[in-house]
Amino acid sequence: MRYYLAITTSVLAFTSASLVRAQDCAITDCSALGYTESSNQGNCLKCPFGNAWACPEEQCSPDYQYTCTGTGYTGGSGEACGGKYKSCNCASGYEWKDGTCQKEILKPEWGKCNGSAKNCNIGDILYSDGTCSPQNISGKTPIAVVVYKSDDGNCAQAMALNSVGNYIWGPYGTDISPLQNYVSYAAVSLDFASCKNTSKIIVNGKNEFQAAWAAHEYKTEGTSTGNWCLPGGGIMVSIKINMSAINNGFNLSGGTPIIETNSHLWSSSEYSNIISWCSFFAISGLDECYKDSSLEVRPVLEF
Repeated sequence: MRYYLAITTSVLAFTSASLVRAQDCAITDCSALGYTESSNQGNCLKCPFGNAWACPEEQCSPDYQYTCTGTGYTGGSGEACGGKYKSCNCASGYEWKDGTCQKEILKPEWGKCNGSAKNCNIGDILYSDGTCSPQNISGKTPIAVVVYKSDDGNCAQAMALNSVGNYIWGPYGTDISPLQNYVSYAAVSLDFASCKNTSKIIVNGKNEFQAAWAAHEYKTEGTSTGNWCLPGGGIMVSIKINMSAINNGFNLSGGTPIIETNSHLWSSSEYSNIISWCSFFAISGLDECYKDSSLEVRPVLEF
């Protein structure tokens, strides 16, 4: 009796193991058997139970490291390897830099408002490469400090780090007819046309209209003669309002701060045939000065 039971147990164990192996052999699901590719990519083995393949793992060089997905990406550049690319294509407003699609930073075109001022704030240092920063960056050359920014944030003007000398505005008794005459503080405080004003002044003679010419001929690293202008009256008002931030920029950049009590700078805004507007930072930002007075010239860049 005991012998019979032992034989029975052995038979049952053998039968159970055989059924398990038979079930394994009966699997026809290609994905379960490791055939995961939907097409033959080369040296691949076809599943006997359907159109699926098992392919050797793709060997990719370390150059293929970017998935090219996320904000600012439009896909990979060139052929992929293992689902990755050597570089990526970026969406409009982004640029491929340091292995990522980064927000494109517009560089200014001097004298043109191209939206680059959105990256700058009043009091920032403007560098010769066209970038702005609230800090002095080692290895870069400061050329100006931002003193004005338009309400929409697209346009700005930056003032030279130092005065270029003292000059007369023009001959006493001479009116420049194409140049608008501003006879009120309210009106001239809205004159930001620094370079348009300057271009109308300089055609009347270098020896006669010295201040505008001194600004026009100024240049620095990254700028050329003709890029700089005599600031409009509204720029002086902006300086008065933002004096603390602007002087901080001049201090950080190694420039000369504006002293409210004794800095008198020429603007390009005309009052009459004998008077043009100059700075008077101790009170309002602007004053009326005789054209043949010798005052400081501190040019600005429009961008």
